Amino acid sequence: MKYFLRLISAILALFIFSPSGDVPAYSPIDKDNLKTSFTVISDGHLESNNSQKHKNYGELFCDTASNEVMSRAMIMLGDNTMNGQLIETSMLYGLLNKYNKIENVLNAAGNHDVYTGDYNSNDYETLKKRFIKYNNAFLDNQIENLYYSRVIDGYYYIILGTDADADIQQYISPEQFEWLDGELKSASESGNPVFLFSHWPLNDVFSDAWQEGHVGEQSDELKNLLTKYDNRIFFFTGHLHMGIFENDYGIKEDGKITYINVPSFGSVNDIVESDVEDTGMGLQVEVYDKELVVRIRNFVEHQWTDYEYHFSY
Repeated sequence: MKYFLRLISAILALFIFSPSGDVPAYSPIDKDNLKTSFTVISDGHLESNNSQKHKNYGELFCDTASNEVMSRAMIMLGDNTMNGQLIETSMLYGLLNKYNKIENVLNAAGNHDVYTGDYNSNDYETLKKRFIKYNNAFLDNQIENLYYSRVIDGYYYIILGTDADADIQQYISPEQFEWLDGELKSASESGNPVFLFSHWPLNDVFSDAWQEGHVGEQSDELKNLLTKYDNRIFFFTGHLHMGIFENDYGIKEDGKITYINVPSFGSVNDIVESDVEDTGMGLQVEVYDKELVVRIRNFVEHQWTDYEYHFSY
């Protein structure tokens, strides 16, 4: 079955994308002192009948392959497809398998990947199983649930998921809360910051933007758990299609937690009026001794934006 999925996806990739040309090489701010780095995108919304979104993903993978210091991980932060359909999932993994060069690919599920939408009649369990099946057929990162963690270069990467179809919000089961408690406890012993990823932001973090599109009823419970241990946490979320703001809205620091909302990669960022609404944007994160730098890059246009954030830890 794995080889059949790969064959179909490879054939699709040949027909839906041709690289635009050579991508200029680029490098970290200070590659000699770089401890680790990773790439984050969210809300790619790949659709079977939308050629621009096929192009977005293809150019992303070509772009990241041109980094002089390859990211140690790529995190796709949910709504990777528009409807969780078989054809969309096959296209996505076909492009990833053909063009991506980053070793560790960590996929999170968003509501569009695993809920019953207008164009997908499958139920949550069917879509969850499809998400896991394709992940495990194409990636070395083998998973059993939509929530999981990996340790890369000594840093914990923790991926949260939803354990039921909660429409545009998230449901976290008691099992996932118990698991997360254990992961945060173990991570606290490493002495390194924790990189936490979820499609959904906490309710009170970016409350001016589409309040219904946050975690929901379990937001306070999740927040309490995140502050239980002495962890420095960088919490990356998507879902809101917020774009980039001159006044740094989309970034919020609260004690030892830094919340960072990732702009939509595949759809226009117009859920609120932002200063930059372009598609194609994502984050290149560089970790140095006692400093984390978030650089916003347009991976489709192959150029840096003017936005860069520095955080001490």
